Amino acid sequence: MVVLYVLDVNEFLPIVETARKLSDCTVSKSDKGYYRISSPTEIVLNRKAMKMKPAVWYGLFTGGMNGEIAEFGREEVRVIGTNRAL
Repeated sequence: MVVLYVLDVNEFLPIVETARKLSDCTVSKSDKGYYRISSPTEIVLNRKAMKMKPAVWYGLFTGGMNGEIAEFGREEVRVIGTNRAL
């Protein structure tokens, strides 16, 4: 299981909107100021498709996560589940 915690601020809403369109992702909102995006396999996001500026893109993980970053580049990120101790 992969989980991204996304801060509930306007700059990060494209992440939430994109995740809602992904068939294997579930999005729920916390009353503590963040969204929880989960997937049983992986979460793949594309910066340009979400129309995010690089400075916001590089702050993607400020809310935290459960998983492992398999790829993190200027345009795309892929987060996978992990069995390794965190």
